[in-house]
Amino acid sequence: MIISNPSYRRLWGIGIASTTMRWMETVALGIFVFELTGSPFWVAVVGFLRMVPMFIFGPFVGLISDRMNRKILMGSGMATLACVYSIMGFLVVVGQIELWHICVGATVAGVMWSTDFPVRRAMIGDVVGAEGISTAIGIDMATSNFSRVIGPLGAGAFLATLGVQAAYFSGAILFGTGAVLAFSMPYVAPLYKSGPRSGYFANLSEGLRHVRADRIIIVTIIITVVLNTFGFPYQHMVPVIGAETLKIGPLLIGALLASEGMGATIGSLTIALKARSSGYTRVYAAGSIGFLAAIFLFSLSPSFWMALPIMFIGGFAVSGFATMQSIIVITSTPMEIRGRVLGVLAAAIGTGPFGALIVGGLALMWGANSAVTAMAVVGFALTTLTLLMWPSFLRSSPSPD
Repeated sequence: MIISNPSYRRLWGIGIASTTMRWMETVALGIFVFELTGSPFWVAVVGFLRMVPMFIFGPFVGLISDRMNRKILMGSGMATLACVYSIMGFLVVVGQIELWHICVGATVAGVMWSTDFPVRRAMIGDVVGAEGISTAIGIDMATSNFSRVIGPLGAGAFLATLGVQAAYFSGAILFGTGAVLAFSMPYVAPLYKSGPRSGYFANLSEGLRHVRADRIIIVTIIITVVLNTFGFPYQHMVPVIGAETLKIGPLLIGALLASEGMGATIGSLTIALKARSSGYTRVYAAGSIGFLAAIFLFSLSPSFWMALPIMFIGGFAVSGFATMQSIIVITSTPMEIRGRVLGVLAAAIGTGPFGALIVGGLALMWGANSAVTAMAVVGFALTTLTLLMWPSFLRSSPSPD
């Protein structure tokens, strides 16, 4: 069984620690920054700073991960985050925290998180092999999505009782645990093969050439850009919509995002048990469309009790997108350039911060609900157009050339 693999268990545990804190911070900082500034735009700016490093550094981290010890890269990132969150928690305790501190901390966290796809996900592919990748990623995504239940609920509970410093100190503990797990792993050698074109940019272009030459990966990347630009930025507006439209406090705001996480958990477990390679692309497409439709309905919800089940349905749908995204790219890519291609995927995911700025700007002009509505409509239209332009994508089965 996949779970009996000790290296996979460590990578799995690191993923749980990382995603739990990522979602805890999404809710905690969203509420805290909105309380601090009263501006939905500044909430979006902090989200931008957390996400933009993935766009900037994703491909380069992917190349580095193909040429260096991935264990050291991952462990160093976890240890750095543990230090950053300890400092941020201390600043809150002594009453010296300012908006610029939050912005710097969010940026550093974003730099470290840019290693997840090109390093940790690449290592999962290395240790389980092609025959186990669907189950391995499905389990990883299911537990990561369950972290989306724990993280938001924890953030809401901390803000309602102990304050944002509790979230920061929890992050220090989680990332410290992740560092220990990373450094305790057996060494996983990079699969980079030297050759006549072994320069930095030559090898980076090799990953880009593979992406351009593979229709399945191209469509996957395009839809990834669309959802990260027009879909996922809605999460930055959930604290604003919760406070202004739904009239709820931190705990119920956390419950909204936790409901999405529960739906995503159940969806990922279903995929891990049922998915077959012949259906990967169809699950990916259906999940993308379903998620955008749920965001649209959420933006129109007048009450918490109407929004809650919609968030659950959206989470179930997005599990198809999120799980298949990694599986399609990994199974379509030769092992020796997998880190580089996953780095390109990380850059596509990294377009999300630009969507965060867009939704923040629209929220200033039209209000948070209308901003999310507009983003969902554009995302739905672009995703549908992409699938109509490449109809063979839905009939394709990924395989490395």
